[in-house]
Amino acid sequence: MGMSQGPQSKKNLNVELNLLPVFDVLSVCICFLLMTVVWVEIRAMETKQAIGGQSKAETDKTASVWLTIDEANNVVVVLKPTSGAESRMVIAGRGGVIDYARAKLVLASAFSRNVRATHILPAKTTKYDQVIKLMDIAKQVGIQNIGLSPI
Repeated sequence: MGMSQGPQSKKNLNVELNLLPVFDVLSVCICFLLMTVVWVEIRAMETKQAIGGQSKAETDKTASVWLTIDEANNVVVVLKPTSGAESRMVIAGRGGVIDYARAKLVLASAFSRNVRATHILPAKTTKYDQVIKLMDIAKQVGIQNIGLSPI
């Protein structure tokens, strides 16, 4: 009654593993990686930090424009020169939207007076696309140092 050790009891240990699905998934992952890297690079905005990146002793006193956005989307513009009194004006919002054309004129005028820094202080109800649009306008007129106050 012993067990026989014949050819029927041995199992075949050579197994073929299909690697094509693994390569398919890997190639899809690489494609997604490449597309997201290109998309992130396209959507990037190069800016410098307006204040706070250096010590107080290294900070040069430069002229700056402060843009404060209120709940009604009015923009209060305060021009702070290196010396002298600061000037203040209000750009009234039209229909609940910031008047971007007038904001561009004001920022271009400030840039012509050697203003190279701007600070944007949005209200809690300000939409992010409005803040980004103001940052974009500042970049278009030549202002490189852009500060953003946390909302």
